[in-house]
Amino acid sequence: MIYLKRLLFGLLLLVLVVAGVELGSRALLPAPHKTARRILRGLEENPLVRVQNTIGQAYLLYICAPNFTSPQYGRQHNEDGYRGKRVPLDRQPGVLRVLCLGGSTTYGWSVSNPLQTYPAVLETLLRANLPPGYTDVEVLNGGLPWGTSAEMLTHYHFKYHYYRPDVVLMNEGGNDAQGYTLPYYHPDNSNWRQPLVNLRALPPHLRWMTRSYFLSYLMLNVFYADQLYGGQFYVKDGMIPHAPWFKPGGRLVSDSVEMPLDQLSFAHNMETLVREVQADGARVLLVPFRAAPGAYERAGKTYELRQILRHEQIYKNLAANYQVGFAPFPAEVISPTHWTDHCHVNAAGEAQKAAHLEPFVRALLTRAKETTAGN
Repeated sequence: MIYLKRLLFGLLLLVLVVAGVELGSRALLPAPHKTARRILRGLEENPLVRVQNTIGQAYLLYICAPNFTSPQYGRQHNEDGYRGKRVPLDRQPGVLRVLCLGGSTTYGWSVSNPLQTYPAVLETLLRANLPPGYTDVEVLNGGLPWGTSAEMLTHYHFKYHYYRPDVVLMNEGGNDAQGYTLPYYHPDNSNWRQPLVNLRALPPHLRWMTRSYFLSYLMLNVFYADQLYGGQFYVKDGMIPHAPWFKPGGRLVSDSVEMPLDQLSFAHNMETLVREVQADGARVLLVPFRAAPGAYERAGKTYELRQILRHEQIYKNLAANYQVGFAPFPAEVISPTHWTDHCHVNAAGEAQKAAHLEPFVRALLTRAKETTAGN
């Protein structure tokens, strides 16, 4: 009898502990884990939103997660997979269309409101004083967190080309430079990029485990941690590619060395992109990547900074060779207090960037009108 009582007491205690753990897990489960749990259970159609706010997609490598809504700051991405308001695919007569391509400095990584990004502010500035011949303006934010010239090229070729923009701003050079600091340089970025796998529902016969919040938390952190915490589309410290084909002189580039221009991915990608945009009849404005004054030097990244400056010179050469726009972007454009880190700016800095670039966009359009009239 005493043994039976002890057994019942032990079972009751175990039930209470399990119930306590389950209730605690339910209350403390982070928001990304809640979404992930729904995906594992087959209850969520939308892919999991990661820290980088991105999902994998064929040919584009990854995109901004459609309909991403920040728990703290609200809706960030539209249903078409880019930041800010949705721009309809079909053109409207008389409406100027501007496309902004780049990495996180175009996306607006340090601002919580999409309307505070430089592309959104640029739209407001252009609308306040519309260029002659236009009745309205649309500016599409094609910025991609951690995006390189490779993503700019593929995203334009496979996606934004079909939006038929009048003007394309290209603002990158920092993420490519970071790639050069990693070993086993490959022009296809295969030494530090990898396919991003989206989280999927468990097979039906295994979904019962996800009814438990505690078991869901354990499974997600043990088996799916890379899909929860972001960054899974890049390899932090680099690696030997699965197909190590780039062997100039018959050897892998194992150390970080400055590559000759004809083997530099940034130069090849950007020249290809400029030519494609021109073939589509759109105007190009090249905007160099700008680092916060002294940030790279203080971090001991002088080699990386040297590559960023090299990219700026490549932009200048492209502008001269293809007769496209170039907008000098000195660091002094951004007030010292508006930098939030080594390259990103706050809302006031985004407004300063937009105000600086707006006259260059307007000048491109004026030049286009004059060229058309001359012909």
